[in-house]
Amino acid sequence: MNGLDDLRAWTLNKAIQSHIDLYVSEHTFVEVQRAFPYLVAKEFASGGGDVPEFKWHIINDQEPFEIGDTGIQILPFAVHHGRFFSRVSPPGYVVTPNATLPPTPRASTVVLPITRSNSLSKATTILNGDAEKTEEKIYPYLSFGFKIENRFVYISDVSNIPDHVWPILEPKKREDGGETRIPLLIMDCLRLRPHTSHNGLEAAIAMTRRVNASRTYLTGFSHDVSHEEYVKLTEIVGGAEYDADSLTENEKAGLKLLGSGPHQWVRPAHDGLRIFVKPSEEGEVTVTDETY
Repeated sequence: MNGLDDLRAWTLNKAIQSHIDLYVSEHTFVEVQRAFPYLVAKEFASGGGDVPEFKWHIINDQEPFEIGDTGIQILPFAVHHGRFFSRVSPPGYVVTPNATLPPTPRASTVVLPITRSNSLSKATTILNGDAEKTEEKIYPYLSFGFKIENRFVYISDVSNIPDHVWPILEPKKREDGGETRIPLLIMDCLRLRPHTSHNGLEAAIAMTRRVNASRTYLTGFSHDVSHEEYVKLTEIVGGAEYDADSLTENEKAGLKLLGSGPHQWVRPAHDGLRIFVKPSEEGEVTVTDETY
């Protein structure tokens, strides 16, 4: 969101184009309006009016939308991207089946202030004079993934995919007994170890196997594992043989996280990578790139 203001040079005096279309959730739009009101309404600009020209489009969870008049249908779906560390629901929070809400408070309930002994993980209330432990209420931070024309799924920021979203992603059985699966998947993978807001390698590969796309590219890496090491690990996911003695320490650590399952075509994405998704004359969709 902080980079939006830098786009002023893009639209100022129609330098590159007259405006930029932005597709955001209502929650995101409200946050932009709160933090940068002049990006939503120019009358709030405090200078000479040199602000980016945006057209805002509100999109909703699991409601398809079209980019301009291209005819390309995109389905947004909300996944978990970490969580809110709060005992109350955040403003404007949209409930999902995997979220839990605080119970309706009773008149005799007094909530203790948060202290080291009364942390989020062990919330305590005083009820009718007796101490009573209550469950922590977890609110996942929601981020959109996108399914484009049943050919391409993009999930760049995810720590958990809720159960009700999986039918959008998993292969579909055909009448002939075969399966129709997504041709291309872009999947979040921050590092080898787990992370609160992103997939570690173990979760990324588990999700990849469940989606079972024809090709999967991992993205969003931190710096502690090299590109070549990710190539080696993802080749192993695809069934490549390897010499255990030749593996680096990162590769040995990553190998323990790959788990077992069917061979899967997976590679790390990188700057400059170009991926092509094309339908064949037989109606099949093929995925190719200019690197692998």
